[in-house]
Amino acid sequence: MEHDIKILAEAITHGKTKHLIQTHVRKLAFNEETKHLVIYVDNAGPLHELEEEEGDHHLKSGLEKIYGEDITYEIKLHGEHRHERENTVPHEINQ
Repeated sequence: MEHDIKILAEAITHGKTKHLIQTHVRKLAFNEETKHLVIYVDNAGPLHELEEEEGDHHLKSGLEKIYGEDITYEIKLHGEHRHERENTVPHEINQ
């Protein structure tokens, strides 16, 4: 496990969310200029659990302990390939 992932897991107090971070996060990519973090997970199940209200709440509180309250973040699947459903869903909303 990468050092930055281990630090994030230690900052999270909720057991289930901590376990998801420890076992499924593969990479953290933080942009210092924009204060934006991309969290890469290994499959869609943990991605959805972290995006749910409870997981998001605990993840956000852990991230704020490390990166500050002005952190923005997103969770993505690790890897170069997009899921086939991403190719069929239009991404231009409200046009």
